[in-house]
Amino acid sequence: MQLQQLQAFRAVIKNGGFERATESLHLSQPAISIRVKELEKQLGADLFKRSGKRIELTDAGRIVAEYTDRVMIVLEEMTLAIDELKGFKRGQLRCGATTTIAVHLLPKVLVQFKKKFPNVEIKVVVEKTAEIEKQILADELDIGMVSGTMRNPSAFNILHYLTDELVLIAPPDHPLAKQRRVSLKQIAKYPLILRDKGSLPRLIIDESFRAAGLSYNCMMVIETSEALKKAVAEGLGCSITPHCSIQLEKQTNTLAYARIAGSPMKREFRAITHKDRKLLGPVNPFLEILRAEAKTF
Repeated sequence: MQLQQLQAFRAVIKNGGFERATESLHLSQPAISIRVKELEKQLGADLFKRSGKRIELTDAGRIVAEYTDRVMIVLEEMTLAIDELKGFKRGQLRCGATTTIAVHLLPKVLVQFKKKFPNVEIKVVVEKTAEIEKQILADELDIGMVSGTMRNPSAFNILHYLTDELVLIAPPDHPLAKQRRVSLKQIAKYPLILRDKGSLPRLIIDESFRAAGLSYNCMMVIETSEALKKAVAEGLGCSITPHCSIQLEKQTNTLAYARIAGSPMKREFRAITHKDRKLLGPVNPFLEILRAEAKTF
């Protein structure tokens, strides 16, 4: 049994067929078929049920797939351990992040990391927390930077690295612009520009007003935080947005902001890794830089 045969078998599964597997392995379809057939011959069992172009794993195929995944994880850990010994002269860091983190927090961390490890390739995927969890468990990502409720927290090592607070933002000439703290009751008097209902900030806002027994007037819904901030800066209204997202606007005084008294709206940002995998290669130094940057926020 050869590693190339297992790689061909795994590529067929991941890509949903022999034809699609050609792109990931850079081999012809006949070459991939030969490797899989050799593997089946050595094991003495059919691994796929074939019906035209459609394929399905047999019972034996499912067993081999499970063990193949384990083999590939061990091989990856070996490679990362050697990279660590060499000082990360090569390697890859696969990172997933939710939108707010990817836009407002991750870039500074990546800059610091690339200064120290310029030859490490970085792959960043922007997804929701649930999808990031899924990709880490499938060994498609090394680390995730997430917020909100996790579906399967027991499967991960979880590092809390930042608590972010939602704040009121307003044009500099808004009646609330001069106040350092405002109450939900004060905010409820003014029309708001908010993110869409499915977003985590909107869920936090809705729950906070509901808990306070108050309602608010949403005059406009905008899907992206950058467009929302621009609308507020142009004087269309005020909003409630993550504090981490307005660092540039604070420096340039294009927006005024105030913390929300009495019922602070907070959310946790966390770094997660697979609980059953060793933190080898670039992951540990990335986490160290992440911790250092969080202290400066």
